[in-house]
Amino acid sequence: MKLNVKLFAMLQEQLGNVVTVDVPEKPTADQIKQAVSVSSPNLQQLIGTSRLAVNQEFTSSGSLDVSPTDEVALIPPVSGG
Repeated sequence: MKLNVKLFAMLQEQLGNVVTVDVPEKPTADQIKQAVSVSSPNLQQLIGTSRLAVNQEFTSSGSLDVSPTDEVALIPPVSGG
């Protein structure tokens, strides 16, 4: 299944606003992150520490019941003051 993943912060600067990835049906958050990191292996560590949100709610571990029309976002850790 193809998913559009919205990117934020440094990931957005490096890869653009959205990447389209191929994932299995009911993917895990890690499978989605891995699919995104294929397009940019040098960002694999940052992608690994990023949080995944589906329809504006952060996900937990396990299989995700997502469809191609869901809003999927990858949000890297940020700091600031």
